[in-house]
This record gives sequence, structure tokens and C-alpha cells, in this order.
Amino acid sequence: MRTLSSGRGSRSRGNGRGILIGLLVLILLAAGVLLVYLAEREPPVITPAPVAGVLGVSTPLGFQVSDHRSGLQQVKVVLTQNNQSKVLFAKRFERTTWIGQIGPETLSEEIILDTGKLQLEDGPAQLIFTAVDYSLWGFGAGNATRVVVDLNFDTQPPHVVRLDSPRYIRPGGAGIVMYKITEEVAQHGVNINGYFHPGFPVAGKEDVYGAIIALPFDSSEINDAHVVAIDLAGNAGKAPFGMIVKNKTFKHDTINIPDSFLSLKIPEFSQYYPEMTGESIEQFVYINTKVRKDNRDAIAKLCMNPMAEKLWSGRFNRMAGAGRAGYADHRNYVYKGKTVDKQVHLGMDIASVRHAPVKAANKGKVVFTNYLGIYGNMVLLDHGTGVFTLYSHMSQIGVVPGDIVLQDEVLGATGTTGMAGGDHLHFGVLVNGIIVNPLEWWDGSWLDLHIESYLQ
Repeated sequence: MRTLSSGRGSRSRGNGRGILIGLLVLILLAAGVLLVYLAEREPPVITPAPVAGVLGVSTPLGFQVSDHRSGLQQVKVVLTQNNQSKVLFAKRFERTTWIGQIGPETLSEEIILDTGKLQLEDGPAQLIFTAVDYSLWGFGAGNATRVVVDLNFDTQPPHVVRLDSPRYIRPGGAGIVMYKITEEVAQHGVNINGYFHPGFPVAGKEDVYGAIIALPFDSSEINDAHVVAIDLAGNAGKAPFGMIVKNKTFKHDTINIPDSFLSLKIPEFSQYYPEMTGESIEQFVYINTKVRKDNRDAIAKLCMNPMAEKLWSGRFNRMAGAGRAGYADHRNYVYKGKTVDKQVHLGMDIASVRHAPVKAANKGKVVFTNYLGIYGNMVLLDHGTGVFTLYSHMSQIGVVPGDIVLQDEVLGATGTTGMAGGDHLHFGVLVNGIIVNPLEWWDGSWLDLHIESYLQ
């Protein structure tokens, strides 16, 4: 009996030890799993914004840091140059819990690389990003990431020398500004009263550039005129100059709007502008104001990226025929004895015979062929160096965008599309989107004296 009792006690003690060992194993396994979880090996990810090749005086630079496991513990950004270091950003995050996402998951910041405040020199430098997470890996040190970005600073503006510029210019007139730049730049040209005219290289003249400029018809003075060159780091070099604006008077006309004209034109416009409402005369005013402005804005946009290559040469040819309206004629529109609108006619109207051939005024590239509101069927040519010509109210068009046309090559035929009461050509010349007086461009002597002689 004692032997049997002793055996049962031994088995009980053995079972107890087994249960205890099992519990210890489970605890150790759980602790191991927890340790592996808390000592995760995934490091933070640092993503700086792309950096340009050369940086200027003040450059904003964004960056993002993320850690999707234990979260961010600390982030630091240091700039080094000539064995000197400057801390640009440093932040340590407090622990929010003891398990899971302990620190923030992401951080987005922007630093300003101000060469003056940081007392930086032109030349190379390094931006060093470091980030540490809340992992227990490395005996609690955490996972660390280090990213180095190479920088190159240039704070000196390019040197610009103005060689020549017009002494006088008329409203609606044009001219050319010549200048020299001896280093590589990202952009250059001439700024007149806040309007930018891009420059182009002059063939056969090293480091010499020209910019054809223009003055809108309603300009009375020049508040600011300067050549500007912006280098790859964003530094701007300038060369100011002055010009005298010669006053010019424009013709004033009164145009009566009969119901017959409205009944002829409103149906044409209604298919393109179904939003028009009201009486016929109200729709006419909408076309003559809102549509006219939108059309001119669209044309200016088409002229924003001119070819640098000069395709044109010599005077621009004028279509044969009688002049019906001149450049910048001021028009008073009257309906049943009452003024309903006032506008300025920017271009030349020339009438010949019905469906007369419309020819290119000079060699150029076709950049637009379509219906455009008050201009009707229109062709726009890019002649290079910022010079464009416009042909509108056409009955038919025989060219397509991309065509290179020679001087006097037929583009189509005159017509009455758009805001035209009779068959004629509305012809315009534009310089970098500014509509100018065609008379200067029809004059070979003026062109040679004021523009072409500088390019030879």
C-alpha cells in the first residue's frame, strides 16, 4: 500500500513539474515573440525632395521621414561645408506608449537653405539626414538611417551687358534690344513694364543675344525696362535701360449695328457659344466683350513659346487690296442710336475680291488653323524670334499646324467668318503675344534700320 501511495505522489509531483516547465516555456516563447516584436529591424525611411544641380541664395527644401513599425524617436538634419557643421533641424519625440507605434509614423518638414544666414560659401556642401526609431534593437539604441545629399551653391548673378536698345518707341511699335551674357543661363530676355520678351542667340556672334520687344497700343510711359538673365541657381542679373515713348493718336470710328447684321452673325456664333442668352444685341455685346477677350488671351498663349530660329527675312508682304480699317482704331458701337459697346480694332482690314487668296507675309511655321470666335477661321504663323502673323475671317484654310510656308505661299482664302460683315482679311502682327502695328513690318526700310541691321 505504501508503495502504491508513493507512486501516485511521484506522478503528481512529476505532473506538477511538467506543467511548470510548460508554463515557463510558454512564458519564454511569449517573451521571445514580444522581444522580436519590440526589437524589429525595419529602419526609418528618409525621402528628401529632389535637389537642383546648383542652389542659389535661398532655397526651400522639403523632406519626409517615416517609420511604420515602432515609430520615430529622433530626426536630425546637418549641413556640412569646409569641415564645419550646422544643425538645420533637430527633433526628439516623446514616448507615447510602451508597445506598438511608440513614436509618430511620419514627419514632413521644410528647411530653408539661406546662404546668408548660414554663412555658406559658393561651392560644394553636404546635407546629412539621420533618423532613429523606437525599436529595442541594438540594446535599445533603435534602427538608424543616414542619407547624404550633395549640394552645390552659387550665389553670384550672371553678368549682363546691354549692347544696344531703342531710344524711342511708339505705342504699338517694336524694336530690338541687344545684349551679351558670358555664362550658361536658364532664361534670358527683356522685361518691359513687367512683360517678358524672351531673347534668342544671334547667329555668328558669340555670347550675343537679341530680344524683339513691343509696346501695347495703350501704353503711355515705360516704368521699368531691363535686360534680365537668370542662371541655373535662380540668381538674376539685370541691365536697366531707358526708352522714350512717342505719343500717337488713333482714329475713332462709330459703327452702327443693324438688325440685319445681327440676324446674319448671331446664328454662326450660337453654335460655338451656346451659353449666350438674351436679345440679339445682348448676345452681340457678349461676343464683342467676353468672347473677344477670351480670343485675345488664347492668341497670346499661342505666342508664349516662339521659335528662336529666325525664319523671316526682309519686309512682310501686304495683301493687295483696299484698307478698310486700321491698327488701334477706337470703335464706338451704336444700336438704334444708343452706344452699346466700345472696343479697339487691333489689326488691319484689307478687302480685295470675294474669296481672294491669302498669302503668307513671310516665311514661317503654321501653329494654329481653326475657328476662333470673333476672328472666325484663322491661321497663325510663327516666324521665329517672337514674331507672329495672324490671318482671320477666312472662308477656307489650306494649311495645317506644323507646315513650314514660304513667303507668298497661299494659306487659304478671304471670307466673312467671325465678326465680319463683308468679305475681307483681318491681318495682324504680334511680338511675343503683343499685337503691334503692321505698318512697321510692311516697311522694309524700317525693318532694316530698327531690327535686321542689328542681327547681321
